[in-house]
Amino acid sequence: MFRRRGPRIAKRADRIEDLDASVLRSYAYWTRALPVLHDSYGGICAYACFYIEPLCGPTVDHFVAMVSAEHRQAYEWGNYRLACSQMNARKRQFADVLDPFVVEDGWFVLNLGTFKVEPAVGLAPEVDAKVRETIERLGLDSREYQHMCRRYFDSYWSPKVADQPVPLWSLERDAPFLVREMRRQGRIREADVAPRGPVAAARQTPP
Repeated sequence: MFRRRGPRIAKRADRIEDLDASVLRSYAYWTRALPVLHDSYGGICAYACFYIEPLCGPTVDHFVAMVSAEHRQAYEWGNYRLACSQMNARKRQFADVLDPFVVEDGWFVLNLGTFKVEPAVGLAPEVDAKVRETIERLGLDSREYQHMCRRYFDSYWSPKVADQPVPLWSLERDAPFLVREMRRQGRIREADVAPRGPVAAARQTPP
């Protein structure tokens, strides 16, 4: 990873271990990384899995919180997660939230009846417990989250103009987890189902 020396600043402590979060926030250089972080994530919140408009509160989450003993992590790119302001506020310094980088596909599922996030059936007990803790901490079963999922879902299935539904590709760009669950549960329009078999092969064969 490329590193360069930053500007000199006034000494605030003899040891890095003696710094606290308030001192680190005085040098919030991680905010300068936000545009690049947003681009790197395609604008998708690492926790809620929805697109965050740059005007509407993307933030840099420190996965290892600044109040922890690992102060050096405050300026490490590998410790940054793109998060909407609500998710960042809920996660705060708590260590019971799963790191999005270690979550495996299929651990979290979306109930398309309630639009609540739930742990998948059949997880190992320790994984199931961590998934449940993450859902509770982040409010992935909250009314706000349900409302957001339902609004996106209805824009696809019950558009205000009947013959002008939101295209699936657009929905997937803004709500990839929701669309993944819609695909998995067979809740997409027939026209959006990827063809299989000889027809699919024929379409993929170059002229």
